[in-house]
Amino acid sequence: MSGRAPGRFAGGPGGWEERLKVLREDYPLVVFSKSYCPYSKRAKKLLETYDLLPAPKVIEVDLRADSAHIKTLLIRLTDRSTFPNVILHGRSIGGSDELIRLHEEGRLRQVLEKAGVKVRGAGEGVV
Repeated sequence: MSGRAPGRFAGGPGGWEERLKVLREDYPLVVFSKSYCPYSKRAKKLLETYDLLPAPKVIEVDLRADSAHIKTLLIRLTDRSTFPNVILHGRSIGGSDELIRLHEEGRLRQVLEKAGVKVRGAGEGVV
């Protein structure tokens, strides 16, 4: 979903608060995910149907050496301990259930566009 090389966000636990600031500047929408998690997969699949520009930055937390540090930081910053954790302009908008609810209510497109994300797809075919 993201075209940027992982280099800026690779490495150990140090500096993640600064990395989050950079992420917020570079990507309006960031998805902290676990590669094996069905809820993460469902959220990413739903977002793909919206064909967003810029594409969300997806960070597969379970595939990183600093996963425990990232999870601790996300809990502290967002009060959420579950995955996925979908961050829009530095604020958690929830996980899979919240995304699905916004989608079913017809509000997800509006939330994304209001945040400056260009929605090119219809957001159909998944839930």
